[in-house]
Amino acid sequence: TAEPTQEPTLEPTEVTDEPTQFPTAEPTQEPTLEPTIITEEPTQFPTSEPTLEPTAGLLGWWFWGGEEGEGGALGEEQQVPKLYEEAVIDLSAGSRHSFLINSSGEAFAAGFIESDFSYKGHLGIDDWQEGSNVGKLVDKVVDAGGKRVDAPPFVRAYAGVGVPSDSGEMHSMLVDMDGNVYTTGRNSKGQLCLGDEKDRSEFSQVRGLPKPAVAGAIGYEFTLILLEDGTVWGCGSNEFGELGLGPKVDFTNEPNKNGLKGIQDLASGYKFAVFLDDKNVVYGTGGNIYGQQCFFTEGEPETVPTANILNDLKGTVVQVAANRESSYYLFDDGTAVSCGRNDEGQLGDGTFVNTGEDDPIVGVKLKGIRRIGTGPSAQTVFFVTDDSVFGAGLNDRFQLGIDDIGSENTPIKVKFEGDVFIDVISASGTHSLAAGEYVETSRTGRTYLP
Repeated sequence: TAEPTQEPTLEPTEVTDEPTQFPTAEPTQEPTLEPTIITEEPTQFPTSEPTLEPTAGLLGWWFWGGEEGEGGALGEEQQVPKLYEEAVIDLSAGSRHSFLINSSGEAFAAGFIESDFSYKGHLGIDDWQEGSNVGKLVDKVVDAGGKRVDAPPFVRAYAGVGVPSDSGEMHSMLVDMDGNVYTTGRNSKGQLCLGDEKDRSEFSQVRGLPKPAVAGAIGYEFTLILLEDGTVWGCGSNEFGELGLGPKVDFTNEPNKNGLKGIQDLASGYKFAVFLDDKNVVYGTGGNIYGQQCFFTEGEPETVPTANILNDLKGTVVQVAANRESSYYLFDDGTAVSCGRNDEGQLGDGTFVNTGEDDPIVGVKLKGIRRIGTGPSAQTVFFVTDDSVFGAGLNDRFQLGIDDIGSENTPIKVKFEGDVFIDVISASGTHSLAAGEYVETSRTGRTYLP
């Protein structure tokens, strides 16, 4: 199928004959009763029209919030989740931009570029333009030998985080099916892990990793990469200990490991990171001005990975998550706790009070949680259950998908058009993404619609 058409070069809010949405088709009100058929032939993403109605057995993805995050008009909002009928294996919401990987491993970028001057290449595409950019295929990369080649099949995407006033000074990361890592964008602190501080406009392969990568995390000017052997390698800024390399390392432009072993999960906020190892020990490193590492340091950062007091709690942690200055921990019994900044209610504890020395950890007011989704640029968080999604935090642009604005401090149900089973969910400062399918629920448990 044909590639998505480019957006006109006029101002993004001007009405033209060209499509401005990501993807390019207009939404329809009629549901499609047949599931999306995945073939062996690669297909351009996305190919199908969005719909506001549930579709039986559909594997698809949803968008809501500020529409510039999907290449739409600046200032427009999608108030509730909008469904696109395309199977997605991963997605990531960043500052005014998004990455999606379809079932063929093709990566697509969309988003808003403030200006030619400020853009440093975080979308990783060669046909970008100032203003809105609809979903565009990442079709070329630079391999380890410096040669420009066809993009491999990807499995993981990590969108960038920038300062609120700019949408260009950031970087992004993709991981392919063989565990190779590719980065693009701003590189002022060596955060691309490419051995220099030169910006890149195309995804370029990271060299020097001893094992394949299985996951990663991106913060402001730093990158963390989790390898299959459980070690964590980082590059970029270590000004606040973001990489966990100690107080003497300001930044590094090549991957360096921080001494952690047996790591099973990791997440990054704006200038901090948290980790979970195979012995159920949680660590934090980096900025801690809001107590986002779940312990009190009078605002001073932790420059090496430090086991936090969360480890004194009973239960087994199965996931760690983080957004701008808050962190979250999911237990195997479906409960969760959170720490850090809470001015928008993003901790989900029913208050707008930051955690402190006396109460460094609070409980999320929801049970039956299966997964937590957020992102390093977000002040919004989502809690996924077997058939629903609940959100808390910042909601000035419909980031919570509840058809209303105003921050929420207690998890509130996102307005999907039916029960959903969500595989992955991601949030930014302005918009949110999710991938999964509509389901039906019976007394005998969750079943997929035929």
